[in-house]
Amino acid sequence: MDSHRGQWPIAAVLALLMLGELLLMSGGGSAEALVWLLSVPVCIVAVTSFKSRAFTIPVAVASIFVSSFVIRTFSVDLPTLLSPLTVAETAACLVITAVVVREEPRRSATWSVGSLVAVSFFAAIVRDNWISGSNYNEMLGSLVLGFTAVGTGLYFRARDTEGGRLIAAAVTDAQKEERIALARELHDVVAHHVTGMLVQAQAALEVSDDDPHAAHRLLPGIVRSGTEALGAMRRLVGTLRQGENDAATTDLAADVIAAVERTRELGFETRLRIDLPDDVAPELGRSVLRLVQESLTNVHKHAVSPTMIDVEISRTSSGALRVIVADDGQLHELNQGGYGLVGMRERVDLLGGLFSAGPRENGWQVLAELPLERTK
Repeated sequence: MDSHRGQWPIAAVLALLMLGELLLMSGGGSAEALVWLLSVPVCIVAVTSFKSRAFTIPVAVASIFVSSFVIRTFSVDLPTLLSPLTVAETAACLVITAVVVREEPRRSATWSVGSLVAVSFFAAIVRDNWISGSNYNEMLGSLVLGFTAVGTGLYFRARDTEGGRLIAAAVTDAQKEERIALARELHDVVAHHVTGMLVQAQAALEVSDDDPHAAHRLLPGIVRSGTEALGAMRRLVGTLRQGENDAATTDLAADVIAAVERTRELGFETRLRIDLPDDVAPELGRSVLRLVQESLTNVHKHAVSPTMIDVEISRTSSGALRVIVADDGQLHELNQGGYGLVGMRERVDLLGGLFSAGPRENGWQVLAELPLERTK
């Protein structure tokens, strides 16, 4: 029973019950017709209770209250089933009870169900004189129907609560993934350019006293790295504000060469071997570029006196793209990885690839293999 989809089948059932009662009382007097008309509002508010319950209980209580007086005054005889109410009224009250228990706050639901019980008890006394007639079977049937309606409402209330928890958990997980993705981009892109600025500024500071012209020659590289960092920040802000997809690279080979050239400008001898397929998916190309950038940034920050950096991107026989960035520098004592390695591993895992990073015989190596075609 969904809050809005379930109303139309129930409306059809109540209409059939009302039609059946009308056929049974065909040939009856005006009193029977009046009682039948008074049961119409109860059925209507039962259907509308799925969307709005502002007047549901007052209308239902007033209708049953008035029809009970009419039945008693004119001695109207109408068919009932396990209830002092007519069959249509009984079905409508069961629907109202289930919906109210499911949707309303506990205190409001308690008062609403209590009002329906009270008016049903009143109808039992006024209409059929249940108490003096000792109709225990119908009393028991009424209790069973009432508890069934309440139980149904409680079941769907619990299911809605659990569904809300699952949705909240899913939203929390999605927000966490977005934060991780943003942190990864900030670390891999902006930190890469800022590190380049820092290395060049430190080099300029060291040679400024002995060779001012050499320091001046480093300034364009600092300006270029700052401009690229600013551009990367603007792209990230655009992604956050407008939901734009950051393709990051439309020409992977050119962007990798540019990253290597920036490393060479910082004074690091770098060899590049690149063998790319004609068409690289944007998601794969973005991850390859970030792996190269972050690996080179780690060399700038952590390697001590490296004489050569090797960058290799090649296709494997198993249909993967292999990325290797290795240096021959001495390891820094405090080099324990950090968020950079975590971000690289996350990127590779998201694409279903393999990743390893660690010291080798002389230096440090980052190795990743990314499938060219994502397995589904």
